[in-house]
Amino acid sequence: TTQTYMLEFGNQYIRFYKDNGQILSSGSAYEISSPYLEAELFDIKFAQSADIMYITHPSHKTRTLSRTGHTSWTLAEVDFTNGPFLDSNITTTTLTPASSGTGTGVNITASAVTGINGGSGFLATDVGRQIHFNSGYATITSRTSTTVVVVTITTAFTNTNAITNWFLGAFSDTTGHPACVTFFEQRLVFAATINNPQTVYLSKSGDYENMDANIGGTVADDDAIIYTIASNQVNAIRFLASTRTLIIGTAGGEFAVTGGGDNNAITPTNIMIKKQSNHGAAN
Repeated sequence: TTQTYMLEFGNQYIRFYKDNGQILSSGSAYEISSPYLEAELFDIKFAQSADIMYITHPSHKTRTLSRTGHTSWTLAEVDFTNGPFLDSNITTTTLTPASSGTGTGVNITASAVTGINGGSGFLATDVGRQIHFNSGYATITSRTSTTVVVVTITTAFTNTNAITNWFLGAFSDTTGHPACVTFFEQRLVFAATINNPQTVYLSKSGDYENMDANIGGTVADDDAIIYTIASNQVNAIRFLASTRTLIIGTAGGEFAVTGGGDNNAITPTNIMIKKQSNHGAAN
C-alpha cells in the first residue's frame, strides 16, 4: 500500500516508475531486459503475490519478476517441480534410460518416433521439457536425434527397464507455455498452452511452483490438478479470475470452477467446471 510501482513493458525491456517519476540509474532510465517482443506485449498475463509477479505468454516460459530493492529487479524463468504432464503414452514406443540414478548427461532412447510430438520424435524445442518415467523425473537438456535426448534426472527412476508408460511435460517450446495465470485457494493456476487451449493446471496447495499430480500414486487433496474443459466447441481460455469461485473466460463462453458443493475447496477428486454464459471473451 505504500510501495507502488508502475511497469513499462517495451520491446525486450521493462522500465519502472514510482512517485510520479521514472526510476533512474546513473542518470539514465533503469531497465531490465525481457524476452517479450513488442508484438507480444498485449498477450502477456500476470498474477502478483507481494514482491513477486508471475508473468505468462504462450510463446515464452513462465517467468517471475521479483523486487529486492528500488533499483533491483529480476526476471527469472520458473522451473516447475514434477509436472505438469500430458497424458500417458498409449503407443508401443518404449523409452530406455542409460542409467536410473540422479545426475546429469543421461541418454534416454526411444524405440520409435511414434507417440512423440505427433510422430515427429524428439525436437530441438523439447530442451527444458520434463519427462516422467518409471516413478522418476527428468528434464531434457539437449537433443541428439529424433529418438535420443540427454536429460538430467532429478528424481531417480526405479530401474532402466524399457517401458511404454511414460509422460512428456505439458509446458515446452514444442507444446507452448501457459497463456494466463491467477491465484486461487492457495494454488497457482495456469491455463491454455498452444496445444491445449482448453486445459487448466492447478499447482499443489500452498506450493505454487510444484505441479506434482502424484501420477500412479494415491491422490491427496492437496495434489496438483489438470482439468480440460469438455464442450462442444474449442473454447480457448483467454483469462482467469479469482472470485468466490475461479472464473474461466474463453473465446466461446464463461465457466465457473468449484469444489462440487457449497464452500468446498477444490481437490483433484471433486473439481467441477460448469458453463455460466455464452458471451465469450477477448484477451
